[in-house]
Amino acid sequence: MDQTKVYLNTSKVSKIEKIIAVASGKGGVGKSTVAVNLALALADKGKKVGILDADIYGPNVPLMLGLKDVNAKVEDGYLIPVEKYGLHVMSVGFISPEDKASIWRGPLANKLVEQFLNDVDWPELDILVIDLPPGTGDVPLSIIQKANLTAGIVVTTPQEASIADVKKMINMFEVTKVNVLGIVENMKYVICPSSGEKVELYPNDEGKSISEILGKELLEEFPFEPGIGLKKNNEPYFVYKKDSDIVKKYLNLAEKVINN
Repeated sequence: MDQTKVYLNTSKVSKIEKIIAVASGKGGVGKSTVAVNLALALADKGKKVGILDADIYGPNVPLMLGLKDVNAKVEDGYLIPVEKYGLHVMSVGFISPEDKASIWRGPLANKLVEQFLNDVDWPELDILVIDLPPGTGDVPLSIIQKANLTAGIVVTTPQEASIADVKKMINMFEVTKVNVLGIVENMKYVICPSSGEKVELYPNDEGKSISEILGKELLEEFPFEPGIGLKKNNEPYFVYKKDSDIVKKYLNLAEKVINN
């Protein structure tokens, strides 16, 4: 076996220093948005960064990075990451047609996960960000168990239903002995265009912070921003809106990740 390749699930020599999983208890909370923008922010901080879009049922990373028409290349039996905005990117979206349903039964899904963990020829990286599938099912569990993670970050929105599922996600990390760096609270508030005030979208009855409810550090909170998913000249928000408060928040999140 070629020792120069990357084996995320073994103790063999790897070219990746740290592996951070971005997870959520459920879909629709902006997990992939956080993963992509965190990766861009880490690269902006001077780190060598890769992002693995392991959300096999909803691989949106290529779309977010303006790579939706890109196909994966294979050399010597290994998938070659695509380079964009200083990131090295690999996604199921590079091998699965965009307009076709991703129907992966258990054994096939696990086989695909194995390929993505073992058969990607990553360059030397300081940090690999893995965008996990939502939930606590078989596929995210398989990735967590096999990827030799350094730590995990959990993304939630403030609704009661999301927080309940996030508790399960945190428990999954803890049971599998993965350190949870903290929580990212997404779509926390909106900024009133006339007054500039923060308006809470989902105030909770308990009056407690997300840190108090979940027992983990709040790494960053983000507002609901409709423009975050838009591209300009095929460039993501982080690139064309570099001076925005949200990008500054992502840079702050990246700094916390680096320091931890």
